[in-house]
Amino acid sequence: MRALEDTIASLGGPVILRAVGRPSTPVATIARWRHDAAIIEVAPSDTVQLVMSLVDGPNARGQESGKQADRVRGGSISIFSPSEGVRLTVGDNADVLQLFMPQSYAQAILDEEFECPPMFDLRDQRMQATLMQILVRSAQRSPDDTLLLDEALHRLAFSIREHAACDRARRAGRTSIRTGGLSPRASRRVEDLVGAVLDSSASLSLMEMATEAGLSVTHFVRAFREQNGITPHRYLVRRRIERAISRLRSTDVPIAEVADESGYATPAHFVATFRSVMGVTPGAVRDALAR
Repeated sequence: MRALEDTIASLGGPVILRAVGRPSTPVATIARWRHDAAIIEVAPSDTVQLVMSLVDGPNARGQESGKQADRVRGGSISIFSPSEGVRLTVGDNADVLQLFMPQSYAQAILDEEFECPPMFDLRDQRMQATLMQILVRSAQRSPDDTLLLDEALHRLAFSIREHAACDRARRAGRTSIRTGGLSPRASRRVEDLVGAVLDSSASLSLMEMATEAGLSVTHFVRAFREQNGITPHRYLVRRRIERAISRLRSTDVPIAEVADESGYATPAHFVATFRSVMGVTPGAVRDALAR
């Protein structure tokens, strides 16, 4: 795959590299990179690329329409179109999982023409869980992995199509599935509040979030869900899990300590929640990240 060759030329060899399907004609390639500050340039190709950050906070910027914009947060997913080149400037240590899927394979899955505009900083919990499962399976290499990875690729293709449809609707000025939402200022204030709660492992109430947004609780809950597609509680759980993934990269930190730092009262509650959200256990993720 040309896109994979370009990425290797920019970053060097990946920590994990696994082909799905026949080695000569893989239906997808999975790679994990850890690297310092870098400029990554990938020419247009016939490959769809998904990138998920495994660490909270790398400062990455991408060039689009002559403008610089922040692209990557911990747990965020970026999708790069096969018809457009990619140029990313990463200004901090990064740890990413990257999946390369030929456009022809995506079209075969969907049984239709596949069009994918570039999309950045997606916070899709289903896609996050699928990519986490792909990471674990790629590291474990058990006998039934091929079937499981194929199923994961199918889920990703359908999720990409859904996001692409919403993106086209927004670009065309039509009403998308999610309307309304919080104002930019209210959204930033709520996000800052959530970040402060995560840093301190404190609890958070709807009243506190609504007050920060300057809205009644009823109005806030409705606007928040319209903007994010999930309830405030589910959003906070997702952020806690994203924070935990970043900490699981440190193999010398016990699971109990990760649970405590993520705001869970007991390791058992943390493990159960993590598995419910991601479809794999924190221990399995740690083992995969340790390779």
